[in-house]
Parts: sequence; structure tokens; C-alpha cells
Amino acid sequence: MPDDLAAALRDDPQAAVAFVTTEHFNLASARGATISETNGRASIFLGSVSAGLVAVAFAAQSSRTALYTFGLVLFPVLVFLGLTTFERVLQTSIDDTVYVRRMNRLRRFYIDAAPGLASYLSLPATGDRLEDVLRLEGFRPGQWQLLLSAPGTVGIINSALIGVTAGLAAGALSDSNLWVATIAGLTAFAMAVPAHQRYQLTQRLRALSASAAAEATGSPQAPGAD
Repeated sequence: MPDDLAAALRDDPQAAVAFVTTEHFNLASARGATISETNGRASIFLGSVSAGLVAVAFAAQSSRTALYTFGLVLFPVLVFLGLTTFERVLQTSIDDTVYVRRMNRLRRFYIDAAPGLASYLSLPATGDRLEDVLRLEGFRPGQWQLLLSAPGTVGIINSALIGVTAGLAAGALSDSNLWVATIAGLTAFAMAVPAHQRYQLTQRLRALSASAAAEATGSPQAPGAD
């Protein structure tokens, strides 16, 4: 902790406590808002997919032409909704990660300012290294953790929708050839899954690096902003 800040705390500790606790409360509230929006957007997406599948089932009972026509109109719309949902829940997930790192910094400040509280508070990570902060939150940083995240789950479902769209298109063009439709669908799904996860990882690294650089220089920047 800088000497001038330590001196200011000794002169007016109540002001420092009020400032830090207010910031901690604001960060906790911001985390709650990101989690709430993530749940809301994911619920809308899953509800739309569920309703769409029911509608396709009814269309399939009519005729094969109706199935292809309805499916090739509906599923691209669901894919678009999935892409926008994936992007937004990724943004809120990045924001949440930034807030977690800032809250860890505040907990470290508490321990530095009042070492006697160390046995009563959740011990913070010793630095701002993201992997250490996330482990304290119960996460295991890595590729598997990306799949377990909300953007990872949405990405898997959206990849399945992309595969279904490709399979329907291939089936319609090949006169309902099952093998052609299946291979096309599986190929599209197999390509979409790593594409979603690679994009997620790239955006996370870019946003967190930009956030760390902005904090180091003292320039204001919203979490997740490029």
C-alpha cells in the first residue's frame, strides 16, 4: 500500500472505510445484474428453441415439403438468435470476471489496512492474476471451464442448431438423402463447436488484457470494452 494512502487512512480511516465498502457494494450489485441478464437472455433463447422444435414437429406431420420449408425458415432465425445470445452472455460473463478481480483487490486492501481482520475475512488472491482469483471463487481455469460457462452452453446449443440447418439444407438439395443430410449436419456441428469456443477465449483474453491495461494507466474503461 502506498505511503501517502496509508497516511491518509491514519488521518481519516472512516472516510476510507466508507469509500471502499461502497465500491465493494457497487461491484457486488453489478455482478448480480450481469448474472440476472445472463439468465434472462439464456431463458429467452432456450424458450424460443423449445417452441420452435414443437412447431417443426407439427409441420413434419403435414408433409416433407412443409418440413423443409418451415425448418429452413425457422432454424436460421434461431441460429441468429443464438449468435446474439452467445455474444451478449459472453459480454456479461467477461464483465462478471472483471468485477470478481476488482473485488479481490478490495479484499486485499482490507487485509493490508487492517491485518487483524485476516482471520475473519475470505482471504484474497495475492495478486491480480486471473487464474488465482478464479480458483478462489471455485473455478478451474481451462478449456473445460469455458464449456461449463453460460456462453459455452449457449455455444453448444447454437452449434446444434447450425448443424440441423445444414442437415435440412443438404437433405432438401439431395432429394432427402439421409446420409448426405447426416454428414452435412455433423460436419457443421463439429466445425461450429470449436469456432464458438475459440471466439469466446479470444474475446475473453482481449477484453481482460484491455481492462488490465486501462487500470494500470488509470484511464476509465467499461468492463469488456475493446
